[in-house]
Amino acid sequence: MQPVDERTAIGFGGRGAVAIIPAACLFLFATNIANSHAGGASLIAPSIVLLSALLSSIAGFAFSPIAGGFLFHAMKEPLSVIQILLVASISQQLYCVWRLRESVHLQECFPYLIGSVTTLPVGLFLLLRTPASAFLPLLGLLLIFYGAFSALKPSLPAGSNPLWGRVTVGALGGITGGIAAFPAAFVTMWCHIQGFDKHRARSIIQPFILVNQILSLAALFVLKPAHLMPLDTLQYAAPAVLGAYLGLMIFNRVDTSTFNRLVGLFLILAGFSFIKSF
Repeated sequence: MQPVDERTAIGFGGRGAVAIIPAACLFLFATNIANSHAGGASLIAPSIVLLSALLSSIAGFAFSPIAGGFLFHAMKEPLSVIQILLVASISQQLYCVWRLRESVHLQECFPYLIGSVTTLPVGLFLLLRTPASAFLPLLGLLLIFYGAFSALKPSLPAGSNPLWGRVTVGALGGITGGIAAFPAAFVTMWCHIQGFDKHRARSIIQPFILVNQILSLAALFVLKPAHLMPLDTLQYAAPAVLGAYLGLMIFNRVDTSTFNRLVGLFLILAGFSFIKSF
């Protein structure tokens, strides 16, 4: 067997499934379009999910800030928006983690997850008891400034990556994940400061987001039981996975420097989305 380049090998184990899953999602998405009887307006939300999943899958994060910014303007019912974001985001993350599974080493993610699990209840408490307007604009400004730095300075020398730093940024991610469903901001910054290449950064950020999303969703159902999620909301899983497939194609074709510039751009966009919301 010929050796496989590590840069193209990541996430491509099981090539049949890699092709079948997005093909099935494309079929479901096309079927939804064909069966639409309400005109173009009914296709707005699935199209937003598809585009947002594509863009956020290049950098590995920021689906909710991108998609939410458009969906809250396009739809009148906030609960429906939240349900769409949950279904689409978790579907996207599951697919991306599966595709990147060969590069994911859980022992490297563990310190970040320890930090986030510790502070996630704090973030959820702030979400349920404190106006988000007190925190999100400050987070938005931080993301904008650091995003600009990352875009202008995409390559940094390797850092020492101390354990206390990994636990701390994970803890900060637990807070922001609880407040804004955006746990990846500080972990993303840390990976850039440590000079990680795009594969190592992505292999940490992606499972970190997925675990925090699942824990947050489970905790919210326990702390504040919601109405049952309508089954038709599951239709948004198809455009989310299809967008993730296309985004990963682009991810595998950019170098680390370009990737970090894209990450900086997405941090800026996420920052503006938080500021604009208030």
